Amino acid sequence: MANDQNKKRLLNLLKILYQYTDEIHPLRTPQIVELLKEAGVECERKAVYRDIECLNDFGLEIMQSTFPPGYYYNERIFEIPELRMLIDSVKSSEFITEKKTAELIGKLKGLTSVHMADELEDGGIRSRPKNQNEVIYYNIDKLHSAIHSGKMVHFSYYRHILHHGKPVSRKSHEFTVSPYALIWNDGKYYLVANYAKYDDLSHYRVDRMKTVDILSDDVRPLSEVSNFKDKFDEAEYVSRVFEMYAGSNPVNIELTCKTSCLEHIVERFGQKVEYKVIDKDYFTVSVQAVINDGLLSWILAQRGDVEAVQPAELKDKVFNLLENMLSDYVRKN
Repeated sequence: MANDQNKKRLLNLLKILYQYTDEIHPLRTPQIVELLKEAGVECERKAVYRDIECLNDFGLEIMQSTFPPGYYYNERIFEIPELRMLIDSVKSSEFITEKKTAELIGKLKGLTSVHMADELEDGGIRSRPKNQNEVIYYNIDKLHSAIHSGKMVHFSYYRHILHHGKPVSRKSHEFTVSPYALIWNDGKYYLVANYAKYDDLSHYRVDRMKTVDILSDDVRPLSEVSNFKDKFDEAEYVSRVFEMYAGSNPVNIELTCKTSCLEHIVERFGQKVEYKVIDKDYFTVSVQAVINDGLLSWILAQRGDVEAVQPAELKDKVFNLLENMLSDYVRKN
């Protein structure tokens, strides 16, 4: 019986130190005794000293502070800047619903003391508009399982339509695909897969999926539908597919860029593609990319700092897009 009481005291002491103490907020022995009493454990100071020594012998870091005086739990999995970064990531992720956002932030705050958790509530980035699909988490788990086991999946795909002046979600298609990877881009989750009708890769918004089922059929070999031989390269794929718009297979493109936007170009394409200096003001970059609406929008968004040089198809598409935009504005005015 006494042994059970000792175990209860030791566990409650660890819980109190974990929840209520940190380097800035240590607890003195009388305070610990009082909190143990509130938890239904009566003990003396000497028992607290012995238990703290026991926890340290076990490998936990229960530190003693002189100013302010007291004991505190020092062995945290995450530091406060790391927790803040993770919380900001959760808040900014569109595919995470409001309900799940609150749950995840609560769990992350539980990894530090209550005092530091209060500080994590302050500041931080503003949450972006959130998805309403609560089954997304189960779908992500199923998709990971299918990718790991090399099995095809079937799912319903939903899109928004205007109904009585408001956007509502409605089923648009059914897909059976070979899944290869899940990637996170601009706050959204995408499944990269092969749709059986085509010999290429497509990607699908996971938050638009419902009723995901893992099939018994094996996926098509990745090498049959892409330039990737043995393993999918997320960074290379994202650098080719602009703004996650679908398109044909990647082709070699050449862009002339102002030197002032070099940092932006390196962030977009990385350092492994081909760069050539023209003069002190301009350079070219050669890279494989998919010609799609995302690429065209990205080039226009550079406001003249980036010019499409090759192939001719890309130049023509940029020119036609600009011409159509200009004619629309001239006609309206």
